[in-house]
Amino acid sequence: MIALTTVVLTSHQLSPDEYGTFVLGLTVVGIVTAMTGGITAATAYQISNQRRAPGDALGSSGAFGGVIGVLAVVAGVAGTALLSGEASSVSLAVGASAAAVIINSVLAGVFLGRDSMLKYNLALVLPPLFALGVIALSFVAMDHRSPEAAMGAYAAGQWGAFIVLAVLVRSETAGALAVNASLVRTAIRFAVLAGISSGISYLNYRADLFVVRHFEGTDGVATYSLAVYLAESVWQVSGSLALATYPRVGALPRHEAAELTTRVMRHTVVLLSFICLALFAVSGIVASILFDKYDGMAGALRFLLPGVLLYGLAQSYSGFYTYQRGQPWVAAIVAGTGLAIDIALAFVLVPRMGVNGAALASSIAYGTAILAALAVFLKIEGIGPGRIFRFGRADIDDYRVPIGRLRAAAGR
Repeated sequence: MIALTTVVLTSHQLSPDEYGTFVLGLTVVGIVTAMTGGITAATAYQISNQRRAPGDALGSSGAFGGVIGVLAVVAGVAGTALLSGEASSVSLAVGASAAAVIINSVLAGVFLGRDSMLKYNLALVLPPLFALGVIALSFVAMDHRSPEAAMGAYAAGQWGAFIVLAVLVRSETAGALAVNASLVRTAIRFAVLAGISSGISYLNYRADLFVVRHFEGTDGVATYSLAVYLAESVWQVSGSLALATYPRVGALPRHEAAELTTRVMRHTVVLLSFICLALFAVSGIVASILFDKYDGMAGALRFLLPGVLLYGLAQSYSGFYTYQRGQPWVAAIVAGTGLAIDIALAFVLVPRMGVNGAALASSIAYGTAILAALAVFLKIEGIGPGRIFRFGRADIDDYRVPIGRLRAAAGR
């Protein structure tokens, strides 16, 4: 809801061309966010799987993240001097946003590794919430409506969230922080591998924005990015399911972790099927009400949804190899395969179909990559395909329990 409000606000207050520029700036930050997800994974893995002290993991990952954050700001300053036009005007804000994202990722890793899910969810929610608040203040109260104003407000919100999260993390780290050289090297190695995986995954459904920019201009970027955003919002459900099991997947024996992973995948298929069908049916209505300035958004969304449904399984798959096996590079291979297919098809389809071509390319890439990955996963773990796609009585019971509790609470 926070992200949707931000998208609606900025897409309405900015022209399509200005919104396209803002989206490209956010895409650069998003790439950093995806790649620094490796720092979150590395920190959480050291705490939950390797039983490292939270203070050691935070200090060591924080030292690594701090260096990268400084480099991000330096890159933003350099971009201001070396780039031209609106790219130059938003460069510093992009660098500052990226630095905040990196540092916040380290703190999120401590919460995740400690299984402090409330605080972890705050680490996910507060940065975009604060960013939305500052953007609204800039647009409405200060009457500053431009891509650079939006990016500057976004950066300020990210750093505001860091202050709150830094206070919250103190209760999770008993004793002083420590920087362990060996642990820093381990964290760097794990974070780089996991970050490459996450970065490639992000590019898998973002790289074609630059292909659209080449053939359709920033107006096309704005339209396609809105379709991608609405399609990706479906992954909030599958991501929440996978997220709730990450600490257990990391701690369980391998066979039990694989069984838990397939269980989450079954629920993912069922829930996303309902949501994607509903979104497919109402996409035209949503586009006409919320995004009437962006013709073609509903059609692109419909092309994206089949691939989004299948690729929702990637979050559980990635969690198994990252937190249980300590092999984040496996997910990188899957994401890289999808990225290669996506870009190759985008250059063929976008000139012929416009934003619909980019959506179709992404959908095909999603489906092909995850189905191939699941085939390998099932074979290696000795699990039949039915364990993912056959919904049984035990799975129904997973819904009966919370429904029963809701009924009991409503009857009081």
